[in-house]
Amino acid sequence: MSIIASSPDDDRIQIVDIDVSTLRPGDILALTENSLVKLYSRATVRTAMTDGVTMAADEANISSSDDRFIWAHAAAMTLLDNPSANWATVRNAHYAPGPAPTDDDDPQYTRDQVSQAVNNGIDLAAKHERRTVADDLDNLIVNAALTLLDDPDADFHKVATENYDECPSVIRSWL
Repeated sequence: MSIIASSPDDDRIQIVDIDVSTLRPGDILALTENSLVKLYSRATVRTAMTDGVTMAADEANISSSDDRFIWAHAAAMTLLDNPSANWATVRNAHYAPGPAPTDDDDPQYTRDQVSQAVNNGIDLAAKHERRTVADDLDNLIVNAALTLLDDPDADFHKVATENYDECPSVIRSWL
C-alpha cells in the first residue's frame, strides 16, 4: 500500500510504501527523511524484551532469573534510553534505589533503535558478566525479542523459522 505524506515544513510530497499487514490498531507511524517508520513505546519494548528472555530461558530449560538474563535485559533497557552507556551506567541503573524509568505509552523508538539497544545490550552483558562473547542463547534472546516486538503473539516456532535456516528442534539443540 502506498501512503502519500506531505512535509509541513515545505511543499514536498512523498509517496511511501509500507506493508500494512504488519500494522496493528493504534500503531503510531513517523515520517523520517526517507520513509515512514513505526514507533514503539518503552512499555512495548520492555514487554517484548521480557517475553523474549522468558522464551529463550524456557527453551534452554534455565530459570529466567539467571544472571545472564537479568543483565541482558537491564543492559538492553539502559541502552534504549542511553545508547552510549557503559557497563558502569548499566549497573548503576539496575541497582539504583527508587523507581525505574517509567514505561510510558508514548511511542518514541524506531525498530532500528530497539534492535541496536537489544543487540548491544546482549553483547555488553555477555562481555562483562560472563567474560565472553554472545552465544547461541544470547542470539535467541535478540531474535525472540525483536520478533515479539513486531508480533506479540509469536511463539518459538515462529521465531525459529523466521530467523534461522534450521528447524526449531535444531535451534533448541544449540541451547
